[in-house]
Amino acid sequence: MQRRAIAALGLKAGDTVLDLACGTGVNLPFLAELVGPTGRILAVDYSEGMLDAARRRVRHNGWPQIEFMQADAARMEVAPQSLDGAICTFGLSAMPGERAALLRVAAALKTGARFVAFDAKPFTGWARMFNPINGPLFQYATNWNYGKDALGSIREVFDAVELREFNSGCNYIAVAVNGETAAR
Repeated sequence: MQRRAIAALGLKAGDTVLDLACGTGVNLPFLAELVGPTGRILAVDYSEGMLDAARRRVRHNGWPQIEFMQADAARMEVAPQSLDGAICTFGLSAMPGERAALLRVAAALKTGARFVAFDAKPFTGWARMFNPINGPLFQYATNWNYGKDALGSIREVFDAVELREFNSGCNYIAVAVNGETAAR
């Protein structure tokens, strides 16, 4: 699913991409392969410890096109219309102020560029009977806020959102295209 989410960005060599809430850098090998040595990856995370782990990964692999920024996503400064794509993997559902972060991402994306979220939400269908157990368990273990509607925030900020659900609806890939009418 991670590879599907990254492929949904539609990146090519030389592009600039944001890895929002990059954590330890698990997306970086795939992003580096897509944008190549002439591209640029901006890896942003709130946690300096996560960024340190991602920096070690980058040093070990010798990827010169990756820049790091320690920032609160709701307050990060990224140049307007500078990104060819942005991805957030399991970050929005744990992020305070995700709507403000999404507004900053939308402003930084070029028109027609994609934002992709790979995240979790409560089960749907027959599996929803597990939500009263899984929600609190995962909130404790992973900092996931199962009551947050991160998908709703994506839909508030971006006009065109395609949703692909997996695992009885608890995992999803949302692909949003930045347009002229995206909320600012």
